[in-house]
Amino acid sequence: MKLIRLVTEDSTGLFNNTFNEDLLVKPNSKLALQSLSIETLNNVIDIDSSNDEIQFQVSNGFLKTARLSHASYNRNNYNDLLIDIQNALNNETGYLDPTDVIRRNFGLEWKSEIDTNKKVSVAYEIGVNGDYEDKFNIPADKLEFVTSLGRRVLRPQAGQPNNTDNDRSALFDTFISRGCSFIRGRTHKYGNTLGLGQRSNGYIVGLSKTNITALQPNEITDAMINYAIHVTCTNANVRRYYYIIDGVSTISGTLPNFNGDGDVNNDYQEVMINFNKVTANVYQNGDPIPIPIFEAAYTAGEKLYPFIIFRGTNCEINSIRTIPSPYGAVTQGSEISELAAPPQPQRNAGDNFIEFSQSLGEFLGFQNPRRPQNGFINAVEVNYTAGTLFEATDIADAFVIELLNLRCESYDGLKQQRKNILAVVPKSNQGGELIYETNTPFFIDLNNAKEILLRNIKIRVVRPDYSEIRLLGTATMVLLLDDK
Repeated sequence: MKLIRLVTEDSTGLFNNTFNEDLLVKPNSKLALQSLSIETLNNVIDIDSSNDEIQFQVSNGFLKTARLSHASYNRNNYNDLLIDIQNALNNETGYLDPTDVIRRNFGLEWKSEIDTNKKVSVAYEIGVNGDYEDKFNIPADKLEFVTSLGRRVLRPQAGQPNNTDNDRSALFDTFISRGCSFIRGRTHKYGNTLGLGQRSNGYIVGLSKTNITALQPNEITDAMINYAIHVTCTNANVRRYYYIIDGVSTISGTLPNFNGDGDVNNDYQEVMINFNKVTANVYQNGDPIPIPIFEAAYTAGEKLYPFIIFRGTNCEINSIRTIPSPYGAVTQGSEISELAAPPQPQRNAGDNFIEFSQSLGEFLGFQNPRRPQNGFINAVEVNYTAGTLFEATDIADAFVIELLNLRCESYDGLKQQRKNILAVVPKSNQGGELIYETNTPFFIDLNNAKEILLRNIKIRVVRPDYSEIRLLGTATMVLLLDDK
């Protein structure tokens, strides 16, 4: 039995040790790993003005630049970088003009994560525009969906009071897409409310920061009405719009346009996430150009939940549409596309690419910072997956010890062939250090029919896919040679 100690300071995990005298390896010897001590590099990247930009395109004519926050990242906080990438891309996703090709951005949401293969995935999916009637939680004794004048209508049941209670609420089952999405509806009925206060009648359509999916319709409070349009009448029966931000109601300078019950040119109301804002618009007389009601800052990544609240029975709403997040809890429904205003989402394929800075791309595992390297990917939805394992997560699996100048009897199912694997070492701890020692060494046959005179031993430590690791400082390996 012989003991062989190897050391290296090579950052790629290569042990290449030369001896001053021959190491005799007798025929039919066996070799085992006794111990291994290494420290993997903490994979630090600093995001600053030199590498904070990501260029991307999801459709021809929509070339955008996302800018990341300036910070330092390592294996302990790399998930914060993935979230920042996701938020920065979503912040540059939106809708500008009815003639723009970026109508396919309606419902689009980016997601950045480590996939099941431990590789970085930067992808987007597009939610489906639909009515989702069965996904609204409504009080069965207060609200109802009916067909009226050929349209699906949400309305209060007869006999409901005119007051400021929120118990006649329709609450949606999930949040909308966090790139660009909306809750929309068109006024179906707009009745006479002479003598009633403007907050005691009409309907409110909007978005809440509160996870209202866990609430009953009568549990929503005014404070949960974060972004909304209130369709209402004043005491003198003048139809007016109010907008609500964080529970505070303010009169709008835009006057509603009502042409009659069920008229196709009645106003649409819309509250949406658009780029880094929450915006509210109305569309009047079939015109696809929005009339702005308000805009407010949107916190990237925040989940917003659609709702509709009725007060009294003087208003009804039809053509309710929303686009739930493709990463949310609701199964996507059937796509609904209409010819009327407002502009409709598109799900056609686009010319896609993404390009990271060189240092960021390398840190994430993309061999080339542009994907694809040349040209575009023409697709509706795209998943850009790194070519190598994400280095910051190499501690989450095992390490392979591979002989480079000795042959041994071992086989690898990943490569589906014989490989010179001396051992597979369990994962390191959360700090990146690996101190491995076995009480019972597993000896592997070298199958050398003749004596071998060794002056040099080459062994490397690699990830399970044989990609390089990054080591810090001096690493030590102890081998046992059984040549009896």
